[in-house]
Amino acid sequence: METATLIFIILAVFAAFFIAVFQYTYQNKEESKLKYLLSSLRFISLFLIFILIINPSLNKNKIEIIKPNLVVVVDNSTSIKYSSQDSTVQNLVNLFKKNKELNNKYLVSYYALGSSLSTLDSLSFSEHQTNLSLPFKEFDKLFDPSVAPLVFISDGNQTIGNNVEFVNYKSPVFPFIVGDTMVLEDIKISQLNINKFAQIKNKFPVEIFINYTGKKQVSKRLTIYHRNKIIFNQVYDFSSSENVTIASPMLLSDTEGIQYYTASIEELNNEKNTINNTKNFSINVVEEKLKILILSSIIHPDLGMLKKSIESNQQRSVTISNVTDFNGDFKNYQLVILYQPTENFKTIFTEIDKSKLNYFIVSGVQTDWNFLNSLKLNFSKRITTQTESYFPIYNPNYASYLNNDIGFSDFAPLEDGFGEVSFSSPINILLYKRIGTIETEKPLLVTIENSNQRAAILLGENSWRWRMNSFNSTKTFENFDNFISNLIQYLTSIQKNKRLKANVNHIYFANEIIQISASYLDDNFNFNTRAKLFLTISNTADNFIKKVPFSVHNNRFFVELSEIPPGEYSYIIDVENQNLNLKGNFKILSFEVEQQFSNSNDIALKSISSKTNGAIYYANQEQDLLSKLINDQRFKSIQQSKIIKTPLIHWKWLLGIIILSLSLEWFLRKYFGKI
Repeated sequence: METATLIFIILAVFAAFFIAVFQYTYQNKEESKLKYLLSSLRFISLFLIFILIINPSLNKNKIEIIKPNLVVVVDNSTSIKYSSQDSTVQNLVNLFKKNKELNNKYLVSYYALGSSLSTLDSLSFSEHQTNLSLPFKEFDKLFDPSVAPLVFISDGNQTIGNNVEFVNYKSPVFPFIVGDTMVLEDIKISQLNINKFAQIKNKFPVEIFINYTGKKQVSKRLTIYHRNKIIFNQVYDFSSSENVTIASPMLLSDTEGIQYYTASIEELNNEKNTINNTKNFSINVVEEKLKILILSSIIHPDLGMLKKSIESNQQRSVTISNVTDFNGDFKNYQLVILYQPTENFKTIFTEIDKSKLNYFIVSGVQTDWNFLNSLKLNFSKRITTQTESYFPIYNPNYASYLNNDIGFSDFAPLEDGFGEVSFSSPINILLYKRIGTIETEKPLLVTIENSNQRAAILLGENSWRWRMNSFNSTKTFENFDNFISNLIQYLTSIQKNKRLKANVNHIYFANEIIQISASYLDDNFNFNTRAKLFLTISNTADNFIKKVPFSVHNNRFFVELSEIPPGEYSYIIDVENQNLNLKGNFKILSFEVEQQFSNSNDIALKSISSKTNGAIYYANQEQDLLSKLINDQRFKSIQQSKIIKTPLIHWKWLLGIIILSLSLEWFLRKYFGKI
C-alpha cells in the first residue's frame, strides 16, 4: 500500500471520530450509553464512506512467462492432394500438435492457406489457388515487433500473389517442402496473349509461349483448333539450351461474334503432366465497317500509303480530304488521322475535343508545332529550325495491345523537326528513336489513353517507305498492313456514348469466382446509383438459369458468381423499368490451375529461408525440423513482471455495511425518541 493512501486512512479515522463525537457527545451533554452507541455507529458509517472514497488497494507483483510465437502455415490447396502428399502433411501437423516439448516452448498457431488465410480447423486440400506471399504480409503486421518464426508446409507451387522471393519477414522462416522437387521432363504452354477484338475477314495475331524442361533435343507440333478444325499446325524444336519458343501465328477471323480456340502442344514421351499442354482462348470478331477520315493540308505519299494499308482490311473505309474543304460530320467516323497539322486544323481540334473522337497525329517537317503547342494537348515540343532523321526501334515491352516486330531495325528513317517532345500524361511507347548509331529511349510512335479517348502520335513523315521496306524483305505487304491494322483496331475499339456497358470475359474457369462489372448512365449520361441492374445467365443444354442483382461500389455495378458448372452460357444484363440491355456469351471451362505443376518447387521458399536465417527441410526430415525448433536458442520465453492493483475492500460489501450502520442508527434514534 502506498504511503499517501495510508495517511488518507489515518486522516479518515480522525475525521470520522471528530464528526461523530462532535454530533453526539459535544452537542449532547446527557450521560447515557445510547449516546456512545449512536456515536459509534455514526463513526463506522463516516469512516467507511471515507474508505469508499479513498478506495485503498494493495500492489501485487505478478510474474508472467511469455512464450515465443510459432506460426505453422499449411498449404491446403488441391495440388497437395494431386501429388498424393495429403497424408504426409496431415501427419506432420499432428506431429507438431502432439509434441510436448514444442508446445511447452512455443505458443503455436496453425493456419490453412489457399487464396486466403484462415485459422486451421481441419485440412480438406480443396483450395483452387495458392498465394504463398500472403502469410508473410499478414503475420509481419500481426506479430510486429515480436519474434514469430514461421513453419511453412507446402509444395512451393504458387498460382496467385506476389513473388515470395521479394517479400519481407522479420523472423526466421522454416519451409518444409512436401513432394518430389526433382525436375521432370515437361513441355507446356506457359502463356498466351491475344487482343480482345478483331475485325471480320481480318487476320489477328496470337502470341504463344512454349516452355520445355528436359535435356533431350525434341521436335513437337503446335496445333490450334477452331470448332474442332485445325487452323494452324507447325513443328518447333527444343533442347536444354533452346527451351523457350514464342509462336506468333496470324489467324483469320471469318465468323462474327465470340470465337473460341484451343492451342495444344504435342506431348512428350512418358510426360507426367499433360494438362498444361493445352490452353483455351477467345476473341470477339466484329462485323461493323469502320469509317476513318484522313485530313491534311498538303499532298504526300504517306496519305496514299495509309489509305491502301488501312483498306487492306475490307471492313474499313478511308476518306482523304483537304482540311480546308472538309465540311462533313465527325459523328460518321470512328477515327480521324491528322496529317502534319497546321493553323488550318484549329476548328478540327475543337470538334475532336468536343466529341471525344479518337485521333492519330502524324507530324513532319511541315507541321506547325507553335500551333500544336498552343492547343495544350497531352504533349508539346521544343521548337527548332533543324530537321533530323529518326530510325525506328521496336519496343518489345509495349503492352497496350499485342504486336510483333516486323523488322523495324531495317526500315528507312522518318524525317521530322529536331527537338524534344514532352508528354503531360502517361504514354505507351511502341517505337523508340535511333539517331544514326545512337539508340535512345525517346518516343517515335506512342499511344495515349485517357478515360474514353485514345490517341496515337507518329513523330515523322515518309512512313510510306516502311511499307516498301517490309515488302522488299518479305515479298508481301501483309506484315506491315497487319501492323497498321492492329494500331487502327486499338484506336477504334473504345465504345462511346453507350449508357449501359459491361466488362465480361469470354472464358472463365469452374473453380474461380466470376466477377462481372457494369456501368449505367441515365438519359443525361450521369451515373445513377438508384438504378437496379440484373444479370441473368442461362445454359440451355442443362436447363440452367440464374438471375442475380448487381451491387453498387465506387460508381460501378458489380456481381459475383461462384460454383457455376462448366458449359457455354448466354447472359443478359438489363436495367429495371428501362428498355435497355446487353447480351453476350461466355464459356466456363473445367480447369484446375493447381494441376499445372509437374513437381514441387523449393526455389522461392528456399530463398526466403536463407534471407531470414531460417532453414529448409524436405521429406523424412520431420524430426530434424522439430529438433531445430526445440533447441534453437534464438527463441526463448520472456519473464515479464506486472504490478497488479488489488482493492483492499470490496465496494459492494462496504456499501452494505454503510447502509446497515446508518439504518441501525436511524432505528435506535426513532425507537428512543431522538428524532
